[in-house]
Amino acid sequence: MRTFALALLWSVLAVGLVGFAVALSELHVHGSVASLIAASVSGLILLRIRSHAQELAHPDVDRLRTS
Repeated sequence: MRTFALALLWSVLAVGLVGFAVALSELHVHGSVASLIAASVSGLILLRIRSHAQELAHPDVDRLRTS
C-alpha cells in the first residue's frame, strides 16, 4: 500500500509539472495554476513522508540541534 501511495504521489508530481509546462506554452492561466497546485501539494507530502521515514530510521538524532 505504501509503495502504491508513493508511486501515485510521484505520478501526480510529474503530471503536475508536465501539465504546467503544457499549460504555460498554451497560455492557459487556470491550467497552469491547477498544475502547480497539484505538483506543490504532492511534493510537500513526499517531503513529509521522507522526513518521517528518516525519524523512524534514526530516532536518536536530534534534528533541531544546531551545533
